[in-house]
Amino acid sequence: MKKILCLFSALALVVSSCSSDDAVDASASLKPSKIAFSYSDPKENYATDMKYEGSKLVSETDSDGSILKYSYVGDLISKIEEFKSDNVLVTTTEYSYSAGKVASVTVKDAGATKYYKTKYTQNGDGTVSFEGFYVNATTGAEEEGGKVGKYTFKDGNLVKSESSFYGKANATYTYEYDSKKTPNANVPGLKLLLDAEEGTSVNNVVKITGTSATSSYVSTFSYVYNNNNFPTEKKHFSENGKLTETAQFTY
Repeated sequence: MKKILCLFSALALVVSSCSSDDAVDASASLKPSKIAFSYSDPKENYATDMKYEGSKLVSETDSDGSILKYSYVGDLISKIEEFKSDNVLVTTTEYSYSAGKVASVTVKDAGATKYYKTKYTQNGDGTVSFEGFYVNATTGAEEEGGKVGKYTFKDGNLVKSESSFYGKANATYTYEYDSKKTPNANVPGLKLLLDAEEGTSVNNVVKITGTSATSSYVSTFSYVYNNNNFPTEKKHFSENGKLTETAQFTY
């Protein structure tokens, strides 16, 4: 199942004849309710339905019946559980916070003997460092061995991600954005989830450039927007300009 954090989804807003103040109020409450994904092979097409309690996202259900369920402490997402269509738990992702920022993310695959935990450090220059650990599911003991790196933000957007696996396979990603609203602008909690990387940004990514010691690639994205500057369609193109995915959005 694809999470709403890595999908940049949004819905078309139909605006009736109203005052500009009414339009502002409508824009402040827009939240995606459905995203339809299409690919070159129609067999891969699927849709995701989102449900809310007030402004909080509580579930995402894919057309195959698999579900993501969200739990909260206040307005902060504390847990995301992924279930297969037969309601069997697959993965639990737990979030901890410090001063309103994510301090750690722990991914627990059902039945696993080890979990994967990422710890985040808010730096004085506005960057965020991260370090991965493996956690013994029985004892809770942590051992190094995961990904380490740093995120750089500018104007609320992730503009650079630098990472390595303890000195191996260094990789750098840079991100470029438009000036429009993301689909999840009015959904509290999602923008804090650093494991979503560019999905935490306040604007929509239009270009991702990835480089490593041995290779590089570029992905680009185009959007169609409604009158409130929310995307109603997103297209993802590979480096050779081939369309790889189209997402269409409903509220």
